[in-house]
Amino acid sequence: MSCTIYYFSATGNSLSTAKILAQQLGDCQLKTVSSCFKNSKVIEEREMVGIVCPVYYGTVPYPVRELLNKLVFTAKSPYIFLLNTYKGHCGATAQRVDLLLQSRGQKLSFAGGVPMPGNSFLNKPGKDEESLSLQKENLALFVEQLQQNPVQSFDHSEILPLRPVDYPNNFRGILAEDSCIGCGTCTKVCPMNNISLKDGKAIIGDDCATCLACFHWCPVEAIIMSKQEGIERRFKYHHPEVSFTDILAQKEQ
Repeated sequence: MSCTIYYFSATGNSLSTAKILAQQLGDCQLKTVSSCFKNSKVIEEREMVGIVCPVYYGTVPYPVRELLNKLVFTAKSPYIFLLNTYKGHCGATAQRVDLLLQSRGQKLSFAGGVPMPGNSFLNKPGKDEESLSLQKENLALFVEQLQQNPVQSFDHSEILPLRPVDYPNNFRGILAEDSCIGCGTCTKVCPMNNISLKDGKAIIGDDCATCLACFHWCPVEAIIMSKQEGIERRFKYHHPEVSFTDILAQKEQ
C-alpha cells in the first residue's frame, strides 16, 4: 500500500524519524506540515497516510491540527496512522487526533510512539543518549505492527479540555534578550512566520506554536523561555543527523 507521511519537526526528532520510517516501509513520499500551512485545502490521494510529530503538553502541535483540518482524502477508506516522538509519554494525542478526524468523516486507525530526547523539559541523565541509540530499533517494532494494518479503538471519555498549545499563543514567554545579533536565523526557522526584526533585534509575537525552533537554533543562544522557570535557558538540542538547512527546507518543500 503506497503511503504519504506528513511530518512536523522543530529540532529534527520527527524529521529523522519520518525519514527512517519511510525507508523501512517503502513506497512512501514525505511531505512537511509546514509546507502545507499556507494552503486552504490539502488533497491526499494515497490509501495510507501517516502523521509523524512531537507531543506538546499531551497533544499534537497546532500546525498538525491545522493540517488535519485541511486534509481532503480521495481514497474511500484511507488507513491513517499517527507516530509521535516524545520524551515522557504520548498523552492523549491519539484520542485527540481521532476526534478531529471523526469531525472530518474519517478515523485514526493506528497510533504509536518512539521515545526521543526532549527539546523542552529535561530528561534524566543518560536518557537522551539511550533513546537516540534505540531510535531505529524502536521504529522497526512500530513498522512490524503497522504492516499488519491493525485497527484500534480510542476512548474519548477522559480527554482534558483544550491545551494551551491547541491554538497559537506565546504562553512560555519566548523572547530575545539584548544579546540578540539580529542575524535573522529565528525568522527563517519559525514555521508560523511569527518572528520579525526591528532595529536589529528579534521580536517574537503571539502567533506562536511553541515549537522552540527559534530557541534551539539561535547561534548566540539569545532566545529564552522567560516564563519557564528552571529551563528558561536550558541546553540547546537538535537531532545529531539533522542540520539547520534540513529544518529550513521544511518550509520550502
